[in-house]
Amino acid sequence: MPTRRTLLAVPLLLACTSVPGASPLPQAAPGPFDHSHAAWTEVLKTCVRDGGFDYAKLKADRARFDAYLASLAAVTPAELGTWSEPQRFAFWINVYNAFCVQRVVDSYPLESIRKLDGAFGISTVFDKGFIPLRAHHPDKKDEDLSLNDVEHKILRKVHKDARLHAAVNCASVSCPPLRAEAFTADELDAQLTEQMRAFVNDPTRNRIDAEKKELEVSEIFKWFAEDFEREAKTVQEYLARYAPGKAEFLRGARLRYLKYDWGLNDVPR
Repeated sequence: MPTRRTLLAVPLLLACTSVPGASPLPQAAPGPFDHSHAAWTEVLKTCVRDGGFDYAKLKADRARFDAYLASLAAVTPAELGTWSEPQRFAFWINVYNAFCVQRVVDSYPLESIRKLDGAFGISTVFDKGFIPLRAHHPDKKDEDLSLNDVEHKILRKVHKDARLHAAVNCASVSCPPLRAEAFTADELDAQLTEQMRAFVNDPTRNRIDAEKKELEVSEIFKWFAEDFEREAKTVQEYLARYAPGKAEFLRGARLRYLKYDWGLNDVPR
């Protein structure tokens, strides 16, 4: 089954190769890890607006952002193992989102993150290893993580919460928008619920019209149907949880899917 970020019909031959031109990370500051992810929140508050992300603004001033990335990369498996499950879950969501932003900023200006796919469709940008947390790699401890490694082998496999599909952002128009704050363990459950509710009821990404009896939803609900069905038996029932006023209509509706827009989620200029 194709997924939002792979869309491949061939093996991942080039997964975890290094990315040319990526900015080197500074050394992380000594001290305990900041579970408030305050530095990332500051970047998000500055750059998230109008449903998009201001990549140009971040590219012009990225010192704080790069320092945050370095703090993520400095976390060891031993340290991670001492954290609570919500702390680990929040960490990996933020890892995905922050390094996805880095991948775009390093190549900005850019029309679509898919412009960074491998030649001849052998691999996508999401298969390429560039996240310097090698010791955390589920399969190969000597290779950088890819975005797909983080999403499919860690977030989906370990944490098993379908709400994550409204929390991770693949730098594309059809993706659920980035939240204007970091995910944190203390607020994680409320943040995930709020993200999914906002996504389900976003008319630009899911069209739920009970009066006209029309239902067109994001392809995310097709690509990851097994995750939603694990929690609610059917995708329709899952949607009904987050649009209770339309639950009766949703439970009996036939799913149709909107075409995914891979254009960059840049702010309007």
